[in-house]
Amino acid sequence: MRTAYALAAALLGATCGYAVTRLADTRASQVVATVAPTAEATTAPAPPSESARRLPRAPRSANAAHHPLLARSAALPPPPLPAQTSSWSPLLDSLRERAENGDAAAAAEWLQRDARCFSMMPLTPEAGSSLPTPGFLRATTRGRSRLASLDTDVAAAATIEDQEQRRSQLGAVQQRLLDECRGYVPQPPQVRYALAEIAARLGSDKDFWRFIDDPPLAPGYSRDIEQAIDWARRAPGRVYERAAGGDADAAYVLGLAYAIDSGRELDGNGRRSRLLLAAAITNDPLQAYRWLSVYLRSNPDDERADTARAVLNRIGAELSAEQRAEAERWSP
Repeated sequence: MRTAYALAAALLGATCGYAVTRLADTRASQVVATVAPTAEATTAPAPPSESARRLPRAPRSANAAHHPLLARSAALPPPPLPAQTSSWSPLLDSLRERAENGDAAAAAEWLQRDARCFSMMPLTPEAGSSLPTPGFLRATTRGRSRLASLDTDVAAAATIEDQEQRRSQLGAVQQRLLDECRGYVPQPPQVRYALAEIAARLGSDKDFWRFIDDPPLAPGYSRDIEQAIDWARRAPGRVYERAAGGDADAAYVLGLAYAIDSGRELDGNGRRSRLLLAAAITNDPLQAYRWLSVYLRSNPDDERADTARAVLNRIGAELSAEQRAEAERWSP
């Protein structure tokens, strides 16, 4: 069991050892033998929005449906949810009930509210403290503030130039969040993960990429070992489905995941999410070359094109001239 925890730590710590992939594949083979495949309607990805960038379509390979990344997650049912009981918040209980009935927007709202209150836990002041507290100020005004990404009022207040006005507005926001989160009790990791999967599967592109880019796993990850393993098996197949269906963003992300081992290879242009997905996908320079070439054919002037070309230049040395030529012509 200690090994399993170490592997989950590798995934969640974004150092991304490929031992996670091996563990995920091992666990997958055990589960596939005992779990019946779910109905197609249950596992089908949400259709991309009109804003999703599309790649030129080509006849799909006959082997596409049997791709290893799909095989890894083919028999996975939706993540299990513990039986619902009354929690600290009647509102969140109502949102969860709606989410379990297929309401992706309710699942996304539950996750947003829960994440806000989780972030507020260490920022609850003693009674009578002046607001905003120093800890809240630090948490909301530092670069890449987690709270600012979770609450539009925090984000707006943090950008106010006048110092006194900014403090006043942040004090009001902190009071609202304290009222919203009074009595907060973190829910089991199974609940958070299952609702995130519902939002990703049935919701918007934004919900999907949040599941990929910011997996719903707590920083203390030791409680989330089963969810970390499930994500390592489920997420790659979901990204592959989108890439094979013509989603340019998915082609880019999949190509990077097949190519990289660490963040240093992205020269600061990648995100933690790219490393997490790379931990769950074994390096394959030919696959990386194919998917990044597909991406560049459609987005040669995209802001991420330079990163894609740099990765292609590096991994090209591992392929023959014939392999590179085939990869540049290849279509999913």
